Amino acid sequence: MHPPHTRSAPERGLPLCFSIDPAVECEIVENVGGLVPKIIGRRGSGYHYVVGGGLQRLSGFENACAERAKNAVVEELSRSNEEIGMGMFDAARQAAAGHLSAHMDRGRADFVSYLVAHDTVGYGPISMLMEDRKRIEEIEINAPNAPINIFHSDYGRCTTNLMFTGEKAFRHSLNRLVYEADKELGESTPIIDAQVGDARIHAQIKPYAQSGAVASIRLTDNRIVGFDYLVRKGTAGFEALAYLWMAMDLGMNIIIAGPPASGKTTLLSALFGFVPIAEKVLTIEEEVNELKIKVDINNSVALYGSGHGGKANTREQVINALRLRPDRLVVGEVRGSETRELFSGGNLGVPFMTTMHSNEGGMEIVKRLMVEPMNVDTRTLNCLDIAVYMKHLGLSRRTLNDIYEYRWLSRAETGTLGTVIEEADSVDLRRVVSEGKFDAGSFASSKVADAFARKMNLRKNSAIKEFEKRVEFLKVVFESSKGPKEVLDKLSGYACV
Repeated sequence: MHPPHTRSAPERGLPLCFSIDPAVECEIVENVGGLVPKIIGRRGSGYHYVVGGGLQRLSGFENACAERAKNAVVEELSRSNEEIGMGMFDAARQAAAGHLSAHMDRGRADFVSYLVAHDTVGYGPISMLMEDRKRIEEIEINAPNAPINIFHSDYGRCTTNLMFTGEKAFRHSLNRLVYEADKELGESTPIIDAQVGDARIHAQIKPYAQSGAVASIRLTDNRIVGFDYLVRKGTAGFEALAYLWMAMDLGMNIIIAGPPASGKTTLLSALFGFVPIAEKVLTIEEEVNELKIKVDINNSVALYGSGHGGKANTREQVINALRLRPDRLVVGEVRGSETRELFSGGNLGVPFMTTMHSNEGGMEIVKRLMVEPMNVDTRTLNCLDIAVYMKHLGLSRRTLNDIYEYRWLSRAETGTLGTVIEEADSVDLRRVVSEGKFDAGSFASSKVADAFARKMNLRKNSAIKEFEKRVEFLKVVFESSKGPKEVLDKLSGYACV
């Protein structure tokens, strides 16, 4: 652990820790609004996120005024008994405006005081961008003296007109942000991971960051994500969601795979809406909390897998979770030896859901599971029932691209059917969703339809009718519900055949 530290006051006698450039010449596509004007513009194929709109950069005189106002604000705030933080933003802005109003017109004084307040009680340009956190998914700092980038939910990656003045200014602002997580970026800890509220932070400095400093700040809101969010965003259709709902009711084991930022965790969070209320669900994540689950699962238990004093890693927590008699085990992401334990639990009859990185679906997912660092025993692979492959189609479009069923066959059943998995059984791979399109005729021959008919002691025709009933039910809920809570309430009241 790094040595204890305290949140430092803004440094005195220094200019602002960041610079703000004027807008580049581009076509304005949206006025964002906010405390100061912000616009999104397009130039060629690229997008720009411009704080201050068309306002000019600060002149030398204005920079000098900003420095004096900053020092005055620090003096005033230091006399307060309150801890300096974003809760004092309005007070800092008003104090700065009072010092600046005598030297410049009202509009410029308001703008400069906004910058000073973020510099003194906020996180510099980071907190300025976090004001738009509902639409900014990630803040990317690639170098301490390069323009900051963002990943916008509607426009993809955008270049901003903000940058730090150097590595020292970057560290000062970032450490104010991670203070609440009891972390500090410095010589003794040049690489850190932290979660502060709904922000997940990874940062590095020299000697590991060749540019001098790099950081990724991923922003998520605290809303519960339901299936309606996926439909509204065009990520998944009603048929695919009804299929996964039935698979979960049957206790099938599901992996959601795809490249980074393809929507894997969002889909996993949304599937919680289909979990029966009475089930005991154990979730395991690393140090950060990305899963947004519905709050009315009566027996939901959340465990951390690492990052809390080194007492237990994710693999050990999977083993521990199996001792807590779960009805379902959910691991936020599998990367290593915890995958082997998860599959062992699946073979003991504890259903699991998880995500993993993969640039391809189908048999490539099985191949990745079999090799280091996951190294799942081939004798336990046959508990994998379904894999969902997510894809990122550019800008903000994420899609449920494919759903695969794995039918495991003994050597006596194989003949020429399926792919042999070393000395283990062979597997017959079938695709239910292909390139985002659900094959209407595929459900009748699906693993889910067969299992549902057996479990309920029904004919296959009844399983098909149940699937169609759920599709229509989801459509009605989507059209008639007013907010995620109402969606979840209606799902929990669904009665199966």
